[in-house]
Amino acid sequence: MRWLSMGLLFLISCTRRDIIVVKGSDTVLPLSQAFAEAFLSHQSTTLVSVTGGGSGTGIAALLHGDTDIAMSSRPLKLSERLRLQEKSVTFVEDTVGWDVLAIAVHPSNPTARLTRSQIADIFAGKIRNWKELGGPDLAILPYSRESSSGTFEFFREHVLRGKDFSSNVRFIPATGMLVQAISQTPGAIGYVGIAYVLPTVKVLAVAQDPDTTYYYPAQSREELTRYPIARPLYYYYDTRRRERVQPLLEFIHSPEGRAVVTQVGYVP
Repeated sequence: MRWLSMGLLFLISCTRRDIIVVKGSDTVLPLSQAFAEAFLSHQSTTLVSVTGGGSGTGIAALLHGDTDIAMSSRPLKLSERLRLQEKSVTFVEDTVGWDVLAIAVHPSNPTARLTRSQIADIFAGKIRNWKELGGPDLAILPYSRESSSGTFEFFREHVLRGKDFSSNVRFIPATGMLVQAISQTPGAIGYVGIAYVLPTVKVLAVAQDPDTTYYYPAQSREELTRYPIARPLYYYYDTRRRERVQPLLEFIHSPEGRAVVTQVGYVP
């Protein structure tokens, strides 16, 4: 029995592989899933477990030691930084790609472009009918991510710029669900990470103001400076887990990893 136990232990130790746990932003989720798949094709000793739930969820998991890496589509809040400091967590912020927020509407909507201020007025409730924007006489139904989402935080800060969301905004827990809702609702409008855009919705051109050029979501580093709604995507990790996550991060920043970013639809 002793030899059997030792043999079983040896078998388990030989077949066991390390698992890097990655949690957080739904925006970063498809990118991290692609990283995990490509990383596994380059080596066979480490697996990567990726789950979404929102930037706030990932940062909370980092705070409680339940993840090796927190995915976030926004920078850490001051309150989160203070809580990490209280827990004696020294963290690293690593930018793994850039995303642009696409403004999406139902395909039947003839509207082709909006300014940033018009988008803000829609979500603040100042503009409530598409005819006010030269479109059909149709009520506007704005869709947004929930407050735990980093996309929500980014949109509120960089598009609404301090304004409150209108009471007619419908909050959706997941980006995929939001895209589906827009595709099924003729008066709908919403904002999504570019990797989530499907042919079932129509993407609008956006300008900073009426006197500037309208651009569709950026697909290259050069276009990032022109499209009005662009943002970095982050990985956060505890320095005590640096050695554990380093192989994955080195792959992400390699030419192969940067190619993955482009393939998913984000900007390296």
